[in-house]
Amino acid sequence: MIRWPEGLGTDAFLRDHWQKAPLLLAGAIPDLDRLPSPEELAGLACEAEVESRIISGDEQSGWALRHGPFEEDEFLRLPETGWTLLVQDVEKHLPHLGRLLAEFSFLPGWRLDDLMISFAAPGGSVGPHVDAYDVFLIQAAGTRTWELDPEPGDLTCRDDSDVRVLRHFRPSIRHQLTPGDVLYLPPGVAHFGHSTEQSVTCSVGFRAPGVSDLLALASRMCEESGNPMYVDPDLEPGEVEGSRISSAALRRFGRLLASASRATDERLEELLGRLVTEGKPWLLPDRPESVPGLDQIRQRLAADGRLTRDPASRFAWAAGDARCWLFADGAAWALPAAAARFCSLLADGRRLDHKLLEGADNGLAVVRDLLANGSLSWIDGTDEAV
Repeated sequence: MIRWPEGLGTDAFLRDHWQKAPLLLAGAIPDLDRLPSPEELAGLACEAEVESRIISGDEQSGWALRHGPFEEDEFLRLPETGWTLLVQDVEKHLPHLGRLLAEFSFLPGWRLDDLMISFAAPGGSVGPHVDAYDVFLIQAAGTRTWELDPEPGDLTCRDDSDVRVLRHFRPSIRHQLTPGDVLYLPPGVAHFGHSTEQSVTCSVGFRAPGVSDLLALASRMCEESGNPMYVDPDLEPGEVEGSRISSAALRRFGRLLASASRATDERLEELLGRLVTEGKPWLLPDRPESVPGLDQIRQRLAADGRLTRDPASRFAWAAGDARCWLFADGAAWALPAAAARFCSLLADGRRLDHKLLEGADNGLAVVRDLLANGSLSWIDGTDEAV
Protein backbone atom coordinates (compact mmCIF):
# COMPACT_ATOMS: atom_id res chain seq x y z
CA MET A 1 0.00 0.00 0.00
CA ILE A 2 0.97 3.64 -0.37
CA ARG A 3 3.27 4.84 2.39
CA TRP A 4 1.53 7.85 3.87
CA PRO A 5 3.58 10.43 5.77
CA GLU A 6 3.04 10.64 9.50
CA GLY A 7 -0.22 12.38 10.31
CA LEU A 8 -1.76 11.75 6.90
CA GLY A 9 -3.84 8.74 5.84
CA THR A 10 -6.64 7.98 3.47
CA ASP A 11 -9.25 9.84 5.54
CA ALA A 12 -7.18 13.01 5.67
CA PHE A 13 -6.31 12.71 1.99
CA LEU A 14 -9.97 12.46 0.98
CA ARG A 15 -10.93 15.32 3.27
CA ASP A 16 -8.15 17.77 2.42
CA HIS A 17 -6.80 16.88 -1.02
CA TRP A 18 -9.01 14.68 -3.21
CA GLN A 19 -10.33 17.01 -5.96
CA LYS A 20 -9.16 19.95 -3.85
CA ALA A 21 -5.40 20.43 -3.66
CA PRO A 22 -2.16 18.90 -4.99
CA LEU A 23 -0.08 16.73 -2.71
CA LEU A 24 3.48 15.40 -2.89
CA LEU A 25 4.00 11.98 -1.28
CA ALA A 26 7.74 11.44 -1.02
CA GLY A 27 8.78 7.78 -1.21
CA ALA A 28 5.14 6.63 -1.24
CA ILE A 29 5.70 3.68 -3.62
CA PRO A 30 9.32 2.57 -3.29
CA ASP A 31 8.97 -0.89 -4.85
CA LEU A 32 8.48 -0.22 -8.54
CA ASP A 33 9.58 -3.56 -9.89
CA ARG A 34 8.64 -5.33 -13.13
CA LEU A 35 7.91 -2.10 -14.99
CA PRO A 36 8.61 -2.29 -18.72
CA SER A 37 12.02 -1.03 -19.83
CA PRO A 38 12.16 1.88 -22.30
CA GLU A 39 12.83 -0.69 -25.04
CA GLU A 40 9.79 -2.76 -24.01
CA LEU A 41 7.69 0.40 -23.90
CA ALA A 42 8.79 1.25 -27.44
CA GLY A 43 7.90 -2.31 -28.47
CA LEU A 44 4.37 -1.84 -27.15
CA ALA A 45 4.10 1.40 -29.11
CA CYS A 46 4.75 -0.57 -32.31
CA GLU A 47 1.66 -2.74 -31.80
CA ALA A 48 -1.56 -1.80 -33.60
CA GLU A 49 -3.87 -2.35 -30.62
CA VAL A 50 -1.80 -0.14 -28.30
CA GLU A 51 -2.57 3.58 -28.00
CA SER A 52 0.66 5.56 -28.06
CA ARG A 53 2.00 9.01 -28.87
CA ILE A 54 5.31 10.79 -29.32
CA ILE A 55 5.35 14.46 -28.36
CA SER A 56 8.38 16.57 -29.22
CA GLY A 57 9.27 20.22 -28.90
CA ASP A 58 9.90 22.92 -26.35
CA GLU A 59 8.70 26.29 -25.12
CA GLN A 60 10.48 28.12 -27.95
CA SER A 61 9.29 26.06 -30.94
CA GLY A 62 6.02 24.61 -29.62
CA TRP A 63 5.08 20.94 -29.44
CA ALA A 64 4.40 18.44 -32.22
CA LEU A 65 2.37 15.24 -31.88
CA ARG A 66 2.57 11.88 -33.66
CA HIS A 67 0.27 8.93 -33.02
CA GLY A 68 1.32 5.27 -33.07
CA PRO A 69 1.63 2.54 -33.96
CA PHE A 70 5.25 3.26 -34.82
CA GLU A 71 7.87 1.38 -36.80
CA GLU A 72 10.99 0.24 -34.95
CA ASP A 73 13.30 2.35 -37.09
CA GLU A 74 11.36 5.49 -36.14
CA PHE A 75 12.83 5.25 -32.64
CA LEU A 76 16.33 4.93 -34.10
CA ARG A 77 15.83 8.22 -35.94
CA LEU A 78 14.69 10.18 -32.89
CA PRO A 79 17.10 12.83 -31.55
CA GLU A 80 18.85 12.36 -28.22
CA THR A 81 16.80 15.11 -26.55
CA GLY A 82 13.44 16.85 -26.58
CA TRP A 83 10.84 14.09 -26.99
CA THR A 84 8.51 11.93 -24.92
CA LEU A 85 6.87 8.57 -25.64
CA LEU A 86 3.51 8.01 -23.93
CA VAL A 87 1.75 4.64 -23.88
CA GLN A 88 -1.84 4.33 -22.58
CA ASP A 89 -3.59 1.41 -20.86
CA VAL A 90 -0.34 -0.40 -20.15
CA GLU A 91 -1.93 -2.56 -17.44
CA LYS A 92 -4.35 -3.98 -20.00
CA HIS A 93 -1.46 -5.21 -22.14
CA LEU A 94 0.78 -6.19 -19.21
CA PRO A 95 -1.72 -7.52 -16.63
CA HIS A 96 0.85 -7.99 -13.86
CA LEU A 97 0.96 -4.19 -13.54
CA GLY A 98 -2.50 -4.37 -11.99
CA ARG A 99 -0.54 -4.70 -8.74
CA LEU A 100 0.49 -1.06 -9.10
CA LEU A 101 -3.11 0.07 -9.56
CA ALA A 102 -4.05 -1.86 -6.42
CA GLU A 103 -2.09 0.78 -4.47
CA PHE A 104 -5.05 3.10 -5.08
CA SER A 105 -7.78 0.85 -3.69
CA PHE A 106 -8.70 3.62 -1.22
CA LEU A 107 -10.57 5.23 -4.13
CA PRO A 108 -13.65 3.86 -5.98
CA GLY A 109 -12.55 1.19 -8.45
CA TRP A 110 -15.11 2.27 -11.04
CA ARG A 111 -13.39 5.68 -11.23
CA LEU A 112 -10.04 4.16 -12.19
CA ASP A 113 -9.21 4.71 -15.85
CA ASP A 114 -5.78 3.44 -16.80
CA LEU A 115 -2.05 3.32 -16.23
CA MET A 116 -0.09 5.42 -18.69
CA ILE A 117 3.70 5.12 -18.77
CA SER A 118 5.87 7.77 -20.38
CA PHE A 119 9.55 7.75 -21.23
CA ALA A 120 11.13 11.17 -21.66
CA ALA A 121 14.49 11.82 -23.27
CA PRO A 122 16.49 14.66 -21.66
CA GLY A 123 14.50 17.83 -22.17
CA GLY A 124 11.39 15.90 -23.15
CA SER A 125 8.02 17.22 -21.99
CA VAL A 126 4.43 17.62 -23.13
CA GLY A 127 4.29 21.28 -22.19
CA PRO A 128 2.30 23.11 -19.51
CA HIS A 129 -1.30 21.93 -19.58
CA VAL A 130 -4.47 21.27 -17.58
CA ASP A 131 -6.24 17.91 -17.22
CA ALA A 132 -9.95 17.41 -16.55
CA TYR A 133 -9.38 14.34 -14.39
CA ASP A 134 -7.51 13.31 -11.24
CA VAL A 135 -4.06 11.86 -11.73
CA PHE A 136 -1.30 10.38 -9.59
CA LEU A 137 2.16 10.89 -11.13
CA ILE A 138 4.56 8.19 -9.97
CA GLN A 139 8.24 8.75 -10.64
CA ALA A 140 9.69 5.42 -11.74
CA ALA A 141 13.17 6.31 -13.02
CA GLY A 142 15.32 9.42 -13.20
CA THR A 143 14.35 12.73 -11.67
CA ARG A 144 11.65 15.04 -12.94
CA THR A 145 10.68 18.56 -11.96
CA TRP A 146 7.01 19.46 -11.82
CA GLU A 147 5.89 23.08 -11.76
CA LEU A 148 2.28 23.74 -10.71
CA ASP A 149 -0.24 26.53 -10.89
CA PRO A 150 -3.18 25.33 -8.76
CA GLU A 151 -5.52 28.08 -9.94
CA PRO A 152 -4.67 29.09 -13.51
CA GLY A 153 -6.61 32.14 -14.55
CA ASP A 154 -5.88 32.04 -18.27
CA LEU A 155 -6.57 28.74 -20.05
CA THR A 156 -5.97 29.91 -23.62
CA CYS A 157 -3.70 27.58 -25.56
CA ARG A 158 -0.85 28.17 -27.97
CA ASP A 159 -1.79 28.00 -31.63
CA ASP A 160 1.62 26.69 -32.76
CA SER A 161 1.29 23.26 -31.12
CA ASP A 162 -0.50 20.00 -31.93
CA VAL A 163 -1.36 19.49 -28.24
CA ARG A 164 -3.24 21.71 -25.84
CA VAL A 165 -0.40 23.71 -24.29
CA LEU A 166 -1.10 26.78 -22.18
CA ARG A 167 -0.09 30.09 -23.70
CA HIS A 168 0.52 31.63 -20.27
CA PHE A 169 1.84 29.49 -17.41
CA ARG A 170 2.69 31.06 -14.07
CA PRO A 171 3.71 28.32 -11.62
CA SER A 172 3.72 28.95 -7.90
CA ILE A 173 4.79 25.46 -6.72
CA ARG A 174 7.83 23.45 -7.71
CA HIS A 175 8.59 19.81 -6.82
CA GLN A 176 11.47 17.58 -7.87
CA LEU A 177 10.45 13.92 -7.92
CA THR A 178 12.84 11.00 -7.53
CA PRO A 179 11.99 7.29 -7.96
CA GLY A 180 9.19 6.23 -5.60
CA ASP A 181 7.74 9.73 -5.18
CA VAL A 182 4.06 10.31 -6.02
CA LEU A 183 2.46 13.63 -6.95
CA TYR A 184 -1.34 13.87 -6.80
CA LEU A 185 -3.03 16.47 -9.01
CA PRO A 186 -6.77 17.21 -8.91
CA PRO A 187 -8.58 18.40 -12.05
CA GLY A 188 -7.88 21.93 -13.17
CA VAL A 189 -4.33 22.25 -11.84
CA ALA A 190 -1.94 23.52 -14.50
CA HIS A 191 1.27 21.49 -14.50
CA PHE A 192 4.51 21.21 -16.44
CA GLY A 193 6.94 18.33 -16.09
CA HIS A 194 10.50 18.50 -17.42
CA SER A 195 13.87 16.92 -16.80
CA THR A 196 17.49 17.24 -17.86
CA GLU A 197 17.94 13.45 -17.86
CA GLN A 198 16.08 10.38 -19.06
CA SER A 199 13.05 9.71 -16.89
CA VAL A 200 10.09 7.37 -16.65
CA THR A 201 6.75 8.42 -15.15
CA CYS A 202 3.69 6.30 -14.43
CA SER A 203 0.38 8.18 -14.53
CA VAL A 204 -2.65 6.64 -12.84
CA GLY A 205 -5.72 8.48 -14.11
CA PHE A 206 -9.26 8.48 -12.79
CA ARG A 207 -12.34 8.78 -15.00
CA ALA A 208 -14.56 11.81 -14.73
CA PRO A 209 -17.67 11.20 -16.87
CA GLY A 210 -19.50 14.36 -17.88
CA VAL A 211 -23.18 15.16 -18.27
CA SER A 212 -22.77 15.04 -22.06
CA ASP A 213 -21.46 11.45 -21.78
CA LEU A 214 -24.44 10.45 -19.64
CA LEU A 215 -26.93 12.14 -21.99
CA ALA A 216 -25.35 10.51 -25.03
CA LEU A 217 -25.74 7.09 -23.45
CA ALA A 218 -29.29 7.90 -22.32
CA SER A 219 -30.14 8.95 -25.87
CA ARG A 220 -28.80 5.69 -27.23
CA MET A 221 -30.80 3.70 -24.70
CA CYS A 222 -33.94 5.69 -25.59
CA GLU A 223 -33.44 4.71 -29.22
CA GLU A 224 -33.14 1.08 -28.18
CA SER A 225 -36.35 1.27 -26.14
CA GLY A 226 -38.51 2.95 -28.78
CA ASN A 227 -37.56 6.63 -28.46
CA PRO A 228 -40.78 8.37 -27.27
CA MET A 229 -41.74 11.06 -29.77
CA TYR A 230 -43.34 14.48 -29.52
CA VAL A 231 -47.14 14.18 -29.74
CA ASP A 232 -49.92 16.81 -29.96
CA PRO A 233 -53.36 15.13 -29.83
CA ASP A 234 -54.65 18.31 -28.15
CA LEU A 235 -53.64 20.49 -31.10
CA GLU A 236 -55.97 23.53 -31.36
CA PRO A 237 -56.82 25.35 -34.61
CA GLY A 238 -55.60 28.57 -33.04
CA GLU A 239 -52.09 27.13 -32.83
CA VAL A 240 -51.75 26.85 -36.60
CA GLU A 241 -50.08 29.91 -38.05
CA GLY A 242 -47.89 28.73 -40.91
CA SER A 243 -44.54 27.43 -39.62
CA ARG A 244 -44.69 29.26 -36.30
CA ILE A 245 -43.87 27.16 -33.22
CA SER A 246 -46.67 27.85 -30.76
CA SER A 247 -46.28 28.29 -27.02
CA ALA A 248 -48.42 25.16 -26.55
CA ALA A 249 -45.92 23.18 -28.66
CA LEU A 250 -43.09 24.45 -26.48
CA ARG A 251 -44.95 23.32 -23.36
CA ARG A 252 -45.54 19.84 -24.83
CA PHE A 253 -41.87 19.54 -25.73
CA GLY A 254 -40.91 20.74 -22.26
CA ARG A 255 -43.04 17.97 -20.70
CA LEU A 256 -41.42 15.40 -23.00
CA LEU A 257 -37.93 16.58 -22.05
CA ALA A 258 -38.80 16.66 -18.35
CA SER A 259 -40.17 13.12 -18.46
CA ALA A 260 -36.96 11.93 -20.12
CA SER A 261 -34.75 13.63 -17.54
CA ARG A 262 -36.66 12.40 -14.48
CA ALA A 263 -34.64 9.22 -14.18
CA THR A 264 -35.38 6.87 -11.32
CA ASP A 265 -32.56 5.71 -9.05
CA GLU A 266 -32.66 2.38 -10.86
CA ARG A 267 -32.34 4.07 -14.25
CA LEU A 268 -29.47 6.24 -13.00
CA GLU A 269 -27.67 3.18 -11.64
CA GLU A 270 -27.96 1.50 -15.01
CA LEU A 271 -26.85 4.58 -16.96
CA LEU A 272 -23.84 5.24 -14.74
CA GLY A 273 -22.81 1.59 -14.60
CA ARG A 274 -22.95 1.21 -18.37
CA LEU A 275 -21.11 4.47 -18.90
CA VAL A 276 -18.16 3.86 -16.55
CA THR A 277 -17.58 0.33 -17.83
CA GLU A 278 -17.59 1.20 -21.53
CA GLY A 279 -14.12 0.48 -22.88
CA LYS A 280 -12.24 1.81 -25.86
CA PRO A 281 -13.37 -0.09 -28.98
CA TRP A 282 -9.88 -1.36 -29.81
CA LEU A 283 -9.51 -2.78 -26.27
CA LEU A 284 -12.76 -4.73 -26.15
CA PRO A 285 -12.13 -8.43 -25.51
CA ASP A 286 -12.42 -10.91 -28.36
CA ARG A 287 -15.56 -13.02 -28.37
CA PRO A 288 -14.92 -16.78 -28.36
CA GLU A 289 -16.05 -18.88 -31.30
CA SER A 290 -18.22 -21.04 -29.04
CA VAL A 291 -19.56 -20.85 -25.50
CA PRO A 292 -20.42 -23.84 -23.31
CA GLY A 293 -23.97 -24.34 -22.09
CA LEU A 294 -25.12 -23.72 -18.53
CA ASP A 295 -24.68 -27.36 -17.50
CA GLN A 296 -21.15 -27.44 -18.92
CA ILE A 297 -20.23 -24.27 -17.04
CA ARG A 298 -21.62 -25.72 -13.81
CA GLN A 299 -19.63 -28.93 -14.33
CA ARG A 300 -16.39 -27.07 -15.03
CA LEU A 301 -16.74 -24.96 -11.92
CA ALA A 302 -17.60 -28.03 -9.83
CA ALA A 303 -14.46 -29.71 -11.19
CA ASP A 304 -12.29 -26.89 -9.79
CA GLY A 305 -12.44 -24.86 -12.97
CA ARG A 306 -11.49 -21.20 -12.51
CA LEU A 307 -12.44 -18.04 -14.33
CA THR A 308 -10.53 -14.84 -14.90
CA ARG A 309 -11.53 -11.36 -16.02
CA ASP A 310 -10.10 -10.14 -19.29
CA PRO A 311 -7.38 -7.56 -18.44
CA ALA A 312 -9.01 -4.99 -20.72
CA SER A 313 -12.54 -5.51 -19.39
CA ARG A 314 -14.13 -2.99 -17.05
CA PHE A 315 -16.41 -4.21 -14.27
CA ALA A 316 -18.55 -2.41 -11.70
CA TRP A 317 -21.55 -3.19 -9.53
CA ALA A 318 -24.25 -1.44 -7.53
CA ALA A 319 -26.66 -2.69 -4.88
CA GLY A 320 -29.79 -1.42 -3.17
CA ASP A 321 -32.47 -2.80 -0.89
CA ALA A 322 -34.44 -4.44 -3.70
CA ARG A 323 -31.98 -4.98 -6.53
CA CYS A 324 -28.38 -5.47 -7.52
CA TRP A 325 -26.62 -4.57 -10.76
CA LEU A 326 -23.58 -6.04 -12.45
CA PHE A 327 -21.88 -4.07 -15.23
CA ALA A 328 -19.16 -5.20 -17.62
CA ASP A 329 -17.89 -3.56 -20.79
CA GLY A 330 -20.97 -1.35 -21.15
CA ALA A 331 -23.50 -4.15 -20.56
CA ALA A 332 -25.80 -4.47 -17.54
CA TRP A 333 -27.50 -7.30 -15.65
CA ALA A 334 -30.28 -6.61 -13.13
CA LEU A 335 -30.23 -9.17 -10.31
CA PRO A 336 -31.93 -9.72 -6.94
CA ALA A 337 -30.40 -7.93 -3.96
CA ALA A 338 -29.19 -11.28 -2.64
CA ALA A 339 -26.72 -11.45 -5.55
CA ALA A 340 -24.57 -8.63 -4.12
CA ARG A 341 -21.79 -11.03 -3.10
CA PHE A 342 -21.78 -12.57 -6.58
CA CYS A 343 -21.52 -9.13 -8.21
CA SER A 344 -18.78 -8.02 -5.83
CA LEU A 345 -16.70 -11.12 -6.48
CA LEU A 346 -17.01 -10.76 -10.24
CA ALA A 347 -16.08 -7.08 -10.18
CA ASP A 348 -13.35 -7.13 -7.52
CA GLY A 349 -12.72 -10.64 -6.25
CA ARG A 350 -9.60 -12.71 -6.77
CA ARG A 351 -11.23 -16.12 -6.43
CA LEU A 352 -13.54 -16.90 -9.34
CA ASP A 353 -14.32 -20.58 -8.86
CA HIS A 354 -17.32 -22.70 -7.85
CA LYS A 355 -17.84 -20.57 -4.73
CA LEU A 356 -18.70 -17.64 -7.00
CA LEU A 357 -22.23 -18.97 -7.52
CA GLU A 358 -23.08 -19.52 -3.86
CA GLY A 359 -26.35 -17.71 -3.13
CA ALA A 360 -26.68 -16.40 -6.69
CA ASP A 361 -29.51 -18.31 -8.38
CA ASN A 362 -29.23 -16.32 -11.61
CA GLY A 363 -25.45 -16.22 -11.61
CA LEU A 364 -24.87 -19.07 -14.01
CA ALA A 365 -26.66 -17.30 -16.89
CA VAL A 366 -24.67 -14.11 -16.20
CA VAL A 367 -21.40 -16.06 -16.25
CA ARG A 368 -22.37 -17.53 -19.60
CA ASP A 369 -23.11 -14.05 -20.99
CA LEU A 370 -19.73 -12.81 -19.76
CA LEU A 371 -17.98 -15.78 -21.35
CA ALA A 372 -19.82 -15.08 -24.61
CA ASN A 373 -18.75 -11.42 -24.49
CA GLY A 374 -15.12 -12.35 -23.78
CA SER A 375 -15.22 -10.47 -20.47
CA LEU A 376 -14.51 -13.77 -18.66
CA SER A 377 -12.44 -16.73 -19.77
CA TRP A 378 -11.29 -20.04 -18.33
CA ILE A 379 -7.77 -20.51 -16.98
CA ASP A 380 -5.48 -23.45 -16.23
CA GLY A 381 -6.73 -25.44 -19.17
CA THR A 382 -10.38 -25.41 -18.12
CA ASP A 383 -11.35 -24.02 -21.49
CA GLU A 384 -11.10 -27.56 -22.81
CA ALA A 385 -14.44 -29.15 -23.66
CA VAL A 386 -15.98 -31.19 -20.84
